[in-house]
Amino acid sequence: MKKIFLSSVMVFLISSNLWAAQNEESKQIVGNMTIIVSGLKNNNGNVKIGLFNSKESYNGDSQLFKGANIKIENKQVKWEVKNIPFGEYAIKAFHDEDIDDKMDTNFLGIPTESYGFSNNAKARFGPPSFDEAKFYFDTQDMQIDIEF
Repeated sequence: MKKIFLSSVMVFLISSNLWAAQNEESKQIVGNMTIIVSGLKNNNGNVKIGLFNSKESYNGDSQLFKGANIKIENKQVKWEVKNIPFGEYAIKAFHDEDIDDKMDTNFLGIPTESYGFSNNAKARFGPPSFDEAKFYFDTQDMQIDIEF
């Protein structure tokens, strides 16, 4: 009887520890991100911002994590994103002056509308890579500044 009781207690302890570990893994730690884009040349149109949580989404091979169209005030925009899971992210943004939902380019394919990336990564013959623009979001409140 004593062995059965001890075995039952051991099974209970092991299963409750496994249950607790699984619950801890399922809890996501989240925070709030504020993205500020400044250095715009005017208040015309809006700024389109994409928040990407993988190299695939950043490269357009899968859906972006979150996106926004923000009206410009005082030659800057501010986007507050709530409840973002901690992890790696990258941001792309451009000034859509004529509100046509696309980045305008000249006949050589060079953008004629301003743009920027997280880490203020620079474009050289195309956008910077995800690795150049990525940052680790790991705090309750984080501000990301992008200068056009």
